[in-house]
Amino acid sequence: MQNGHFNIYEDFVKVFEGWSIYVAIIAALIIAGIKGFRKIKTYVKTDSFFIIHSEIHELLTELRILTNSARTQLLQLHNGEYFMDGVSMRKFSLTHESLEKTISSDGARIRGLLCSMFIPLLTCVMENNPKMNYTRDMKDSFFKQYLESRNVEAFSVLPIEIKNQITGFIMVQWCSILKAEAIEDNKSENVPLYKEMVKIRNSVEVQLTQQHKQ
Repeated sequence: MQNGHFNIYEDFVKVFEGWSIYVAIIAALIIAGIKGFRKIKTYVKTDSFFIIHSEIHELLTELRILTNSARTQLLQLHNGEYFMDGVSMRKFSLTHESLEKTISSDGARIRGLLCSMFIPLLTCVMENNPKMNYTRDMKDSFFKQYLESRNVEAFSVLPIEIKNQITGFIMVQWCSILKAEAIEDNKSENVPLYKEMVKIRNSVEVQLTQQHKQ
């Protein structure tokens, strides 16, 4: 007010100055809240990542012990490169593995392998049957040579499906022919064993589905 008259501009400035500190505090709290929410959201996602993949490793270990095998693995299909004609390369990589003591890992070997080099393996995957496959009975191929180089005497595979699409497969490997034959010799008694293999595969699918929801 000047000379008994109101000055609207000055009155507005005074009111604004009086409330600005409160506005600043509220704004700071809102910003801090947003940052905190983002941190919590990131933490939850990270925590879920560890939970999901730890559970997959535990399932593979359970499967290895159940089958008395040397290796149990989760291998996932992917692309990423293209041929000169523009056709996408179909590949697969090892993403999870459980090993018996003294058995070497395939982690460094199975990275971005071309599916076209492993057609016999993928044919077994497509059968969706946890039956025993003996390396000695396989036709000569790159895949058979690979198994022999890793001392794999027998193997079993089951596909992984996400949204009705095969995205990978579970593989069980026996490096002892005696252990593999012991299961086959008691095939009638081991029907529950094969059912358990399917059950564990299904549990892995559930975990991978949770990952896709993140």
